[in-house]
Amino acid sequence: MTGPWIAIDAPRLATVRRTPLRATFVERPHRFAARCVLRGGHDAVAHVPNPGRLTGVLSPRCQVLLDGPYPPTRALAYTMVAARACGGGLTTRSCGPSRPPAAGRGAGPVWVGTNTIYANRVFPALVSAGLFPELNGTSIRAEVVHGRSRFDFRVGAVMVEVKSVTLASGAAGRFPDAVSARAARHCDELAALSASGHPAAIVFVAQRGDVESVAPEDEVDPAFGLALRAAAKAGVMVLACALDIIPEGATRARRLPVALPESNRRAG
Repeated sequence: MTGPWIAIDAPRLATVRRTPLRATFVERPHRFAARCVLRGGHDAVAHVPNPGRLTGVLSPRCQVLLDGPYPPTRALAYTMVAARACGGGLTTRSCGPSRPPAAGRGAGPVWVGTNTIYANRVFPALVSAGLFPELNGTSIRAEVVHGRSRFDFRVGAVMVEVKSVTLASGAAGRFPDAVSARAARHCDELAALSASGHPAAIVFVAQRGDVESVAPEDEVDPAFGLALRAAAKAGVMVLACALDIIPEGATRARRLPVALPESNRRAG
C-alpha cells in the first residue's frame, strides 16, 4: 500500500549552484553526455551521471536541469541533474514548460532525478525521517566492505543496497531500464548474506513522484528479476519509496509497495 507523503530534509540536486540552470535537451550522443541548449541559446554539453537508458525521461526538446559550470579543467562544464518527463508512463514526446501538478495528484509533467548517486545522497534523510522503520539502526555508514563485497550502506546491522528508479510504466516504477549485471550481482550477494543470518535490504528510490509501486522490469533484464525474487525468498528485505522532486531537490517522500509477481521470462 502506498504511504503518505512525509517531508524530508534532503540535499540539493545541484552542488555547484543553489538552483540548477534550465535548458532544453537536444540529444544524447553517448551514454554519459547530453547536448542541450541554454535559455540564452548557447549550446552546452552536460555529463549524464546515469548508466541507464533514461527511457521515457529524456525526449527531444524536454526541459532539463543542469548543475555548473564547473572549472575549465573538467571535461564537461555541466552535469544534468533532472529532466521533466511526461507523467503516466513511457513516452518519446516532448513535455511543455507548464508547471507539473503536485506529485501523486494525477498524470502530468514531472521532474525526474537523472543523477543515480542522488538516490544514495538522499537515503540517510529517508532513514532519519522514519520512512523505513524496518531499518531501525541508530547509525548509518556508507560504502561498507563485507568480505569481498562492498555495500552502499550499513544501517545498524543491516547491509543495504540502494537502486535509483527513473523508468515508469503507467503508475508503476520499473528497474532497471537497461541490463545491469552489477545489480543482479548485488542481489546475489545480499541473498548470500541473508542466508548466513545477516540482515540485508535492497531499497528502490524512485526519483519521481508520479509512481505508486515499484517492480522489476523483466522485459529489459530478466536476469535481474530472477535475482531479485531469489533474494526476497532468501529473506532480503525489498523496500521502495518515491521522491517528490523540484528543481532545488527532493522535498518529501512516501513509501511504495514492491510488486514481485512470478516472471514468465527466463534469463538468457
